[in-house]
Amino acid sequence: MKKTIVLLALAGLVLALASAAQAGLITVADATASSFLPESTAPVPDRGPLNLIDGAGIDGSGDQSTANFRPDMWLGANNDTAGWVQFDLGAEYTISSIKVWNYFEGWGGSEQRGVNGVTVEYGTTAALGSTVPGITNFAAAAATNPYAGETFTLASSFDARYIKFDISSTHGATYAGMADVQFDGVPVPEPATMLLLGLGGLVLRRRRRA
Repeated sequence: MKKTIVLLALAGLVLALASAAQAGLITVADATASSFLPESTAPVPDRGPLNLIDGAGIDGSGDQSTANFRPDMWLGANNDTAGWVQFDLGAEYTISSIKVWNYFEGWGGSEQRGVNGVTVEYGTTAALGSTVPGITNFAAAAATNPYAGETFTLASSFDARYIKFDISSTHGATYAGMADVQFDGVPVPEPATMLLLGLGGLVLRRRRRA
């Protein structure tokens, strides 16, 4: 009897935590790219892929707030218009939406450096293996300040630790770049949590039969 009560209490706690979990902004652990443009003149930083996950330039409303020029964006090397960017979320998450701020500088032509054709791949390992349906292009950055970016709310969520943007074209330039990327989701439960949920469900079924 005591064992049943303990299992019920634990199961109830886990179920409560699971139901309370809501999709939120994921802190991405790392980002790599096929190439990036190094900057040799301080204080302009390298245009490396870590710039995509640092949140620089995004204000509290979720818009890009910088007025004209943002050197802290990812920019691939010249002619690398069929490269890639890959993100390591640090753990496995159920992804519900993806938000992209494409490349921009000065709102006057450099939006052509933004990513256009793209395939979004994902997997629980770096080998990936699956593709997100319905995402084939990123819109060019809007010539407005602030610039709210582009949100892809997924029709079907997916579980992943690694997500890759496989780029096939830009909006016209010979450089491919983006400003920032964000992912929304919830952590995938650990195996021990799933086992506890299963035990709790089994106990509940037995009680109903009694």
